[in-house]
Amino acid sequence: MSVAAGRRRLTTVVKVDSTGKDPSDPAAGVERLGGRERRRRLRAGLFLATLAVVVPFSAQPLTGSPGATVGAVAAAIVLCMLAVAVWPYEWSKPERAHHELAWIWRAARGGGDDEPVAWERYVVWAEPRGEHVELQLICRAPAADGSATSPSPFSRSIVRRFDADDMEAAAEAMEQLRDEAAERERRSRERHERADVAAADRAHDEKLNQIEREAVAELAAREQQLRREFAEQEAAERRAQAEAVARALRRR
Repeated sequence: MSVAAGRRRLTTVVKVDSTGKDPSDPAAGVERLGGRERRRRLRAGLFLATLAVVVPFSAQPLTGSPGATVGAVAAAIVLCMLAVAVWPYEWSKPERAHHELAWIWRAARGGGDDEPVAWERYVVWAEPRGEHVELQLICRAPAADGSATSPSPFSRSIVRRFDADDMEAAAEAMEQLRDEAAERERRSRERHERADVAAADRAHDEKLNQIEREAVAELAAREQQLRREFAEQEAAERRAQAEAVARALRRR
């Protein structure tokens, strides 16, 4: 691979616009996302707070009942609590790290193919670190492994680090890492599919075993019933024989 090809490949990873700002910078993307969320929360909080102020004063004129003010005050308290709940707040470090990795994930996937699945998925990312460039592997945990209880389903590992002027080696390593990520995702999907097949086989075998156990139990119960009926019949025959013998002896 030539240096020019390396430059072209790295250009697809990091694009700088005419203003000098990097639109692919995760920190800037997360800051924009945080700004949008803060604005939404601020609007919602102000709306709820305004309602909390207006409701107590408008309840009686609207309903014509003095008692409506009491209910309106209670509603205003609830509205105030909701306003506090939605008011903007600063993300914690784990929350910010999650949003940053989620932003990287969407950017690396081209904004699509973002649905959680039941196997591990991977993307690669190039991140500047001073005078170096880090090649990172971002992993998204399976959706069904309980990851919802963790701070984030995303994790990041640093794979390689290159000097900023070593573009040819960095571009080649980036392509190799993409191939490795695709291979890891393929193996993870195959493991999940094999596990699904094995689970289905186990469920089928268990169903067959259950049917067999029920059949054996039914046969055993039937055999026991036949033995009781045979014993009762044999006992009845002996009683009848005893009665016949007794009658014969009485006639002598």
